[in-house]
Amino acid sequence: MNNQRRRALKLFSGLCGTAVLPQFALADNTSYPTKSVNVVVPYGSGGSTDLIARLLVSDVGARHNGKFIVENKAGAAGIIGTSYVANAKADGTTLLYSTATPFAINPFVYRTLPYDPENDFIAVSRTVQLPLVLVVSKDLGINSLGQFIEYLRKNEKTSSFSSYGEGTSSHIAGTIFCKKIGVPGVVHVPYKEMRAMVDLVAGRNTFHIDAWSVEAPLVKAGKLVPLAVSSNEPLPWAPELPTISGFIKDDYEVVTWHALFAPKATPVAILDFLDKEFKESIAKESIQQVFAEQGFLKYPYASRGEVKAFIDKDRDRWREYVRISGIKPM
Repeated sequence: MNNQRRRALKLFSGLCGTAVLPQFALADNTSYPTKSVNVVVPYGSGGSTDLIARLLVSDVGARHNGKFIVENKAGAAGIIGTSYVANAKADGTTLLYSTATPFAINPFVYRTLPYDPENDFIAVSRTVQLPLVLVVSKDLGINSLGQFIEYLRKNEKTSSFSSYGEGTSSHIAGTIFCKKIGVPGVVHVPYKEMRAMVDLVAGRNTFHIDAWSVEAPLVKAGKLVPLAVSSNEPLPWAPELPTISGFIKDDYEVVTWHALFAPKATPVAILDFLDKEFKESIAKESIQQVFAEQGFLKYPYASRGEVKAFIDKDRDRWREYVRISGIKPM
């Protein structure tokens, strides 16, 4: 376990031991939460989404008798966990902590979904944004984006990039990158499990674009080399890395985000409570430090209406990305 994750886990433990503050009184004079609150992460444990979900949920739970608990329901690009929450009771006992994928990508990758991404949920809190980082194996002997682009152009037919499946952000990021630099023949290798990094280190694939929290341990171990970032702005924690868009002089911004959702018809008083609690946790300096260490960027606070408008706009952005990627709805 790397030092950053140790610090994050240590912070979780400290949060769970803090004194419990009075519960928030709802408008009808009942208290919330009176039962355990399951915050569903529609991905497996140990990933970047799970890490930040546990960080925030642990902090909120520490103020409320530990009633907030993360539950992983992985599978089908987030569809299994998301549909589970869509069908849950709208009483605040089941929530969703998710990336953009179920809401802004899946609608254009799948012909049908077992949930309605626009109408089955209420977006409660936008938490972090997640730029991606392009990495290659140390054994490739390449240390700059310019060298790497030249390498791909000379070795297009024998090069490959990995992802976590068709239509995922890592797939879309890699596909658009290859098209933008004129090497559409680079092979896409999708993975169903978390072996992409292992195979990249072993030289079975040429590059991968993913969250820094996933890549950082292998970068620090000297096994992977970071070459560029997917955001339009340099990252404060890695200012030496060029942006892909700036280097290729073309539009390229593949950045995803995290947010907390509740089933539609959840009472406004509960939504207000959750908004207040997550806002308080996000603002903590200790939590902001973990965000930075794990490669996330913070968002300015936004109301529920503003978060909904943000997601609606972002859905249009990902629709275009899916089109450019040439992904045919499944």
